[in-house]
Amino acid sequence: MASTASTWYLLLLLAFSFMLLTEAAQQNVSLTFVDHAVEKGAVCLDGSPSVYYFDQGEGQGLDNWLIFLEGGGWCSNQSECKERSESKYGSSTLRDQYRDFEASLLSNDSQENPKFYNWNRVYVPYCDGSSFTGNTEAADSVTNVTYRGLRIFEATMADLLAKGMEQAQNALLSGSSAGGVAAFVHCDRFRDLLPITAQVKCLSLASYFLHMDDSMGGGYFENAFEALITLHGSTEALPSLCTSIMSRPSLIRYNLSPAHETCLLNFNCTLEQKRAIQDLRWDLFQALPKAHPFVRGFWFTHCIAHELPYNWNDVKKMESIMGDETLPRVFDDWYFNYQYLQVIDSSDEPRNCSDIGISPT
Repeated sequence: MASTASTWYLLLLLAFSFMLLTEAAQQNVSLTFVDHAVEKGAVCLDGSPSVYYFDQGEGQGLDNWLIFLEGGGWCSNQSECKERSESKYGSSTLRDQYRDFEASLLSNDSQENPKFYNWNRVYVPYCDGSSFTGNTEAADSVTNVTYRGLRIFEATMADLLAKGMEQAQNALLSGSSAGGVAAFVHCDRFRDLLPITAQVKCLSLASYFLHMDDSMGGGYFENAFEALITLHGSTEALPSLCTSIMSRPSLIRYNLSPAHETCLLNFNCTLEQKRAIQDLRWDLFQALPKAHPFVRGFWFTHCIAHELPYNWNDVKKMESIMGDETLPRVFDDWYFNYQYLQVIDSSDEPRNCSDIGISPT
């Protein structure tokens, strides 16, 4: 009987231990409200206070900071922004109380994320629809929507400075898609917030949008993003170095036509469609700044995709794209000054990488 009781006790102990391990692996990080967000005007489209998820660093990473700005498209007219205000991309009231940092650049697992696991890691939800650039004083008189992306960015940074970022030794501002555009836009502003002795760099993922006509030969996206800047009052947030030399300071996005859907999903492309994709690739390379790798590092793949999975530390999947020159390795070398690289896949043929979890849409 004693033996049976001991066995059940051991089984219960093992089960409990498994639950603890499972919960620990999820790395749930709690939601934090920006301090005095409403008073500062740092509010989402629906007027709710801005928020972020913060996991404090430890040990040698205590004075290092990684900020990730969420992406999620844009809204450039009143009806789009009103509709967006009723989703998690326009209201903090619809955000989860906890966010899982597992399997990402924000992970606290030293095996999974060896370079940044013990840094202060912050995920900033996107709820303004303007890549954190909007700055209007009053709410929209028709929809009662507020356009305050710039204030959200500034108030969030003020919160983090108060939590110790003002003492940062290393800092990284990152984002993907619309969040990557925000990392571009705010990179110099972020640098100016931190000690002159700090190493500060910015990582923009899937966010190098080209200034060119759309697939139908028109300027749809140029017009749409100029409308965004006007609606959100974004001019102040844009880098003056850019706006001073552009007659129309818009954020431009190139998009393949709906006729490419079969090509993108099944890689059943006609010669004309392949040529269009290759032309887009060539235009992208031509548009890259001619800067030394010390200043700007590049990593471009031939996968047909908008974004890579957040789990970029999956080495096997990454190696199947570019061999040893995986994005994490190349970025680590560049950020930590081991070597300066501009890695561009030389393949002439576009590749459907959905077999390794990289969606073409």
